[in-house]
Amino acid sequence: MSRSKYTKMVLLSLFIFAVSGCSSIVERSEQATPVPYAGTKVAIKKVKKSWQHYDIYGQVYLYMIDTPFSFITDTLLYPLDIYRIEQAKPVR
Repeated sequence: MSRSKYTKMVLLSLFIFAVSGCSSIVERSEQATPVPYAGTKVAIKKVKKSWQHYDIYGQVYLYMIDTPFSFITDTLLYPLDIYRIEQAKPVR
């Protein structure tokens, strides 16, 4: 594989990862208290909703792509979520 093809593949992979992990990022920015795997749960709900309502614009495919990347992002950020949950508990 030539260097330019490799560079393009890496950049495309990074772009897809950055764009499609948005369910996890959105859920973390909107919630005051963290919920583990919130982005994955939202992505699965979006897939189910768009699948049931016959999404004519093809968004179901974007949500299907988003789901595994949200799962990876949620898994990587799980320790941070647990830490933030522990910090939010009241001190006795």
